[in-house]
Amino acid sequence: MIADGKGFVRVAQLRGRIATLARGGRYDLALDLLGDLVRADLGLGLPADALLRARQAAQLATGRGEPVAGPLIVLAATLLAADAFGEAIDAAATAIAQAAPTERARIEVMARLVGGAAQRRAGRPAEARLLLDAARGAAARLGESALAGFALAELAWVDLAEDRPAAAATCFEFAAEFLRRAGHGSALEADVLAVACWAAANDIDRATDRAAAAADAARTAKRPELVAYIDGVLADLVLRTAPEAAPEACALAAESAAGIGSRTPNQIGRELIVQARLRQVRVSADHADRARHLEAGLELALVLDRKRAGARLGGFMFDLVEDAERAGTLPARGELERVASAIARLGDDDLAEMARGVLAELA
Repeated sequence: MIADGKGFVRVAQLRGRIATLARGGRYDLALDLLGDLVRADLGLGLPADALLRARQAAQLATGRGEPVAGPLIVLAATLLAADAFGEAIDAAATAIAQAAPTERARIEVMARLVGGAAQRRAGRPAEARLLLDAARGAAARLGESALAGFALAELAWVDLAEDRPAAAATCFEFAAEFLRRAGHGSALEADVLAVACWAAANDIDRATDRAAAAADAARTAKRPELVAYIDGVLADLVLRTAPEAAPEACALAAESAAGIGSRTPNQIGRELIVQARLRQVRVSADHADRARHLEAGLELALVLDRKRAGARLGGFMFDLVEDAERAGTLPARGELERVASAIARLGDDDLAEMARGVLAELA
């Protein structure tokens, strides 16, 4: 759901209908709408409200003597979205314990999927892999293609956390196939993430081959931000592996990013534009062009969420130093000072100290 006025109106309407149904004794319909309200609250970035509704749904089912495993899965997923990982794991385990025989097989798949995702986010990859492997296998046996796809996508993130990008790419590709079989729209995102993982593994052939098909599918789906993301991933790959071809690749990525500016005015679109501008600094030989791209990139970066801005600018500072080392030259101190000044404006003391340390090394 888009976080705009219409989204908040939808939430208000759902709350009103749920209250009316509950007062009239229509708890079955109220319970269904509580699930809709949980999803709406999460879509609007209101995890605390979503958590409250999910708990209400579980309590309502318990009070009426109805099966509670489904509402408990919703509660577990909501706790996961609210970053309450331990509570999400407990709720998922309780859902399995409370599941009726007729629903146990599917509840176990969903609970292990949520539990595995929570374990991954809590930094326990071994526990996550055990649960997610079980969820994937059981989902495939039950013919639950979407759940199998989601489990594979989570396994891909576990592989990435363990610095195994090629394994992650393979998981994302299988995830995309399962999601496509289920007719789920996330299949395209899984394809795009597979491209990014092949690029992270520096597998140029697989990355470029998969990128062409994924970009075509993204254009067909009218997802310009995914096209820009793919072009950016390939540009970064070329910067690492074939610097002589980088100007052309970075220009293409900048063109794709520019095309999403007005149509995708969100955090993802803005961040892609920032990345494109900063890449142009790295491949421009003309001082005036470098300065122009740098000023534009820094200005746009400071509009991003501070955490994302810090990650982009901190990484860019090291990119400039490494580019100079590869070329056998000294980094442009003026450029680094401009980046350090922008970082200081973010209010992150640790990151600002890092930037000062980089400058001190060049003194």
